[in-house]
Amino acid sequence: MVLMNVSIPTTLKFQTTWLALQMFIFSPVNNDAVKLKETVLVFGANGNVGGHFVDQALEAGYKIKAFVRNPEKYMLSENPNVEVVKGDATNFDDVKNGMKDIDMVVSCLGNPLKKKIYIMEEANNNIILASSNQDNPPRCLMISSVGTNGSSWFVRFLLRLFNGKDGFTDYERADKQVLEEKDVPFVVIRPAGLTDKKGKGKYHLIIKPTVFFPKFISRSDVAKFFVDCISDTSYDGKAIMIEGV
Repeated sequence: MVLMNVSIPTTLKFQTTWLALQMFIFSPVNNDAVKLKETVLVFGANGNVGGHFVDQALEAGYKIKAFVRNPEKYMLSENPNVEVVKGDATNFDDVKNGMKDIDMVVSCLGNPLKKKIYIMEEANNNIILASSNQDNPPRCLMISSVGTNGSSWFVRFLLRLFNGKDGFTDYERADKQVLEEKDVPFVVIRPAGLTDKKGKGKYHLIIKPTVFFPKFISRSDVAKFFVDCISDTSYDGKAIMIEGV
């Protein structure tokens, strides 16, 4: 710390007061300490995108409340900045209980298409409803899919063709459910085709629908956008399509 080159009063009392005042003004703020006071409830914390998000959010200084079905299998359960909560996102009471003592919600849930289990609409409904029941509803960053509401007909056609009508319809309903919400601040994040490639630490946002299929993006870079959105409220109330660069 460098003090200003000024004349300090001669009496000891004034010297002490003057020095304390300068230390208060010019001492750097510990931003990490501030961030650690923010707790993010993460649905899908042990999933592909969710796992990347948790790692990056912890590195950025946030506390994590991991909502998982099998806590005994969660690898980060012993991290001091991770609280693990057992629950099922399709069970409203579980979701409601998970909302205690949090500042924000991140949902990285997805449908396990190979098993033909469709949870997105029900899970999103529970998350939004439980959030709206809070005295101060937390911001909700909700993952969706490219091709859902607002995307071009051609992109939607391709997604229905390759991913199946039932699964895609579930994503569309879940997406629309959040967009119609009035009481909970939200961001809907629609990633393009996902890969497991190493992240580049950057991404490209598509604000308006395009007839072209967006570029594939790594799950790590999708997680990066989620982390960036924690402190950036400029996308609140919007659905953002995200692609690779």
